Amino acid sequence: MNILELLEGVIRKPADTFRLIAEEKPVGWALLIFAAVAVLGSMTADYSSLEQIIAVTPPNIFLQAAGSLVGLVIATALLHLVSRFFRGTGDYWGLFSALGFAQFPGFLTPVAELLKRVGGTAGAVLGGVLQLGAGIWVLVLWVIALRESRGITTGESILTYVIVFFGFLAMIFIVVVWMFFVLGKML
Repeated sequence: MNILELLEGVIRKPADTFRLIAEEKPVGWALLIFAAVAVLGSMTADYSSLEQIIAVTPPNIFLQAAGSLVGLVIATALLHLVSRFFRGTGDYWGLFSALGFAQFPGFLTPVAELLKRVGGTAGAVLGGVLQLGAGIWVLVLWVIALRESRGITTGESILTYVIVFFGFLAMIFIVVVWMFFVLGKML
């Protein structure tokens, strides 16, 4: 299948398409789609509320995209490992490719941001709804991508995400507490 057929499949028949993507492993296309969504999202991100809280300048767009790609690599590794507890099959690159393609509806987020900026009140409402819908759509596609590329059930796929999420939060908590005690002793 060519790239356009795969993208159409992600929209119209995600389960079958993610299974095919996991088998064929079009890593280059997955990277391109994920990076394009990350760059476009970075270009349209609104940092004004963050700038009011702390004096921060918006980060470099390409650094943000690189950080997103590193996040995808790490998230794929964690999901790959945790899904093995549910007897998931398949390999890392198949899952990586499926997750990259699952990000495709994220192209709607920059459109939503532009609507919010130029459309007045109606644009803000429509943009917010579009952004929420695109976010939910991507989350659902990530669950389907994990399920189909690893050969697990939907419940096991969701549970894998929950375990990875709370494991990540626990690691952050441990690091913060450790730093608090280390810095506390230094002062």
